[in-house]
Amino acid sequence: MKLESRQIRHLAEIGRQGTFVGAAKALGMSQPALSLSIQRLEDILKVTLVERSRKGATLTEPGRILARRSEEIDETIQAVVREIELSSRGIKGRLRIGGTPLATSNIIPTTIATILAQTRDVAFEIVETVDEELLDLLDGGRLDIVICADAQFAASGTHDFAPLFEAKTVLAMRSGNPLASHGSLSLDRLQDEIWAFPQQGGTFRKQIEALYVTNGWAFPERVIQSASIATLLKTVRLTDAISLLSEQLILDELGLGLMKCVEIDHPLAPRIFGILTRNDRALSNLGKLFCRIAIEQAGDPSAPQDPPRDAKASQTG
Repeated sequence: MKLESRQIRHLAEIGRQGTFVGAAKALGMSQPALSLSIQRLEDILKVTLVERSRKGATLTEPGRILARRSEEIDETIQAVVREIELSSRGIKGRLRIGGTPLATSNIIPTTIATILAQTRDVAFEIVETVDEELLDLLDGGRLDIVICADAQFAASGTHDFAPLFEAKTVLAMRSGNPLASHGSLSLDRLQDEIWAFPQQGGTFRKQIEALYVTNGWAFPERVIQSASIATLLKTVRLTDAISLLSEQLILDELGLGLMKCVEIDHPLAPRIFGILTRNDRALSNLGKLFCRIAIEQAGDPSAPQDPPRDAKASQTG
């Protein structure tokens, strides 16, 4: 007997549903037929893939590995189908890019603008979320390229990380904030201020929390937190809330005099942003073009660049 893709999909559905009954219903098959499919799969691999209990069904470690590969295969097939559909409409390439807020507000749109000046036969999907979720999406085959902070994600040996730029963290506030007149401020004296922070779980938020723990300070209690950087920026502009942000994120507001950044006595280490890819997957020509242009523009990713309008269309696939 040999492995069949439908058996692996059956296993993955059990992992999603948590029960044979739920999985069978989702798959449109009977529960006995689903049980037989999994039994045959376990016989072929000679391992237990599902642990059954009164509470339901849980995948074992081999089962999770197989189910994860199934999801990656499905994502790849869906990506190929979408690319074929786009190609039939004259669109020659499709790229799925993930990034943290700093990347999606600067380097990603700037790079895309340059590509669109060369060819319009492309399509892009951009996902903005925290670093850990971006890594999961990349590993699961749902993203082709990720731009995020720090090379630590390349430590497993399955990723390549190409550094792009360094991001400096500053204490940001509206220009009319009473604190804006200070040349520098110490974070341990600002616990009673209203803070606007990124959501918990992201690398940047963890870096902020680690700074407080390392110095033995109490973390501020009057906190406004949001996954949306746009929401945090507007909150800071409209109120006396203060925030720790990458300086590149507020360059426009600084230039217009809407916001001011103040040095902090205990600065956070600069974060290195770069391109993260899987080294076991070949990038398309469009993906390679994106990486090349992003690296070329990395000298000042926050400064919008007017792409040349007379550039000749390049071949992207």
